[in-house]
Amino acid sequence: MIQGGFLNVLMAIESNESRKMNQLAEIDNQDMKVDYLLDFAVIGAGIAGLTAANRFNQQGGKVAVFEKARGTGGRMSSKRVVSPSHDEHDHFMAFDLGCISITAKSEGFATALDELHQLGIIAPWFKDTNNSIHYVGMPRNSGLTRYLSKDLECHFSTRVTAIENLEGVWHLFTLENNTKKLLAKAKHVILATPPAQAYDLLPYETPLKAKLDTVEVDPQWVMGLEVDNLLSDLESIHYPQSDIIHSISQESFKPGRDRHNQVLGNEILTMDASTHSRADVQGSIVLQVQATASWTNNHLELSGDEVSVLLIKELECILKQILTVKNSYSHRWLYSRISQGILTQEGYLWDDKGLALIGDYLSSEFIGIESAWFSGKQLADWLTLSLSTPHA
Repeated sequence: MIQGGFLNVLMAIESNESRKMNQLAEIDNQDMKVDYLLDFAVIGAGIAGLTAANRFNQQGGKVAVFEKARGTGGRMSSKRVVSPSHDEHDHFMAFDLGCISITAKSEGFATALDELHQLGIIAPWFKDTNNSIHYVGMPRNSGLTRYLSKDLECHFSTRVTAIENLEGVWHLFTLENNTKKLLAKAKHVILATPPAQAYDLLPYETPLKAKLDTVEVDPQWVMGLEVDNLLSDLESIHYPQSDIIHSISQESFKPGRDRHNQVLGNEILTMDASTHSRADVQGSIVLQVQATASWTNNHLELSGDEVSVLLIKELECILKQILTVKNSYSHRWLYSRISQGILTQEGYLWDDKGLALIGDYLSSEFIGIESAWFSGKQLADWLTLSLSTPHA
């Protein structure tokens, strides 16, 4: 009985090895987007992924970034919406689709932001009551991630649907016409996606998968709104007492935007002083309106147009005025605000097989964009040092 069982195990092992060899032979014959072995494959072109990829690239690593969207950004992305009855060359509404502004808590991130400011990639908008400078990307927030990607090999509109470790090498796959297709091979894979998407990509055998079970991320509806007049003065970012609307930001008065120079020039205002009177400003005003997480959860299945109607109605109640709406667009972020992350001092999670997780949900010290930057930087610095250190 024991001998028969042992032979069955041996046969199963041989069959499995044979299947692996056949699989590898089949994969090797396929066309790939990257036809050489990467040192680092980064999945996700947001702040965390691009920060890590840049640092790997600066150290001479062979790096490629894979992003399912048409461009960089993640929550730093921006949107242009053609106004009704106009074509794109005539008039469009532009606004930041996710993050409103960027602030720094740590000295390292403050230095990084100052360097980006000196390069003209970002610009200061206002100082809040804690004397923190709020920066925005130029000419939109997406300008920052476009800058971070300029020296990188990026594959946009490319959805990685599976990653597998075969013979010690990571293989990245996509689905094309319902056929599994190899995209690239890499020594290390860095998942810089929202945690739910990272969970779906992680192989079952990695211990990283179980660690993501506790992460919770709230969805959020975000609306861009163009109005002909805005009679009520608002702070640059206004947080109303509302169960429906979380924040209202003055998109048109950010540096580099349409109305900023009419009112402010190059002045950096305090948040209180940024309640400028706009009586002399000509033309329409663009706002970004973020819904609360609880309201979003209760209205996830509505269309964007239906959400816009409800948010505009609540906004008119907050402002106590009827708005003359020229254009509106609502976008649903399924993964927006981290409600429960994984508190790590390192800012990343690592699997000894060469697999890593980075993102703003992995820091015990920072939040938002700074947390994403910290995560990407910490992993890249540690991994670069680790790979360059001789092991006994």
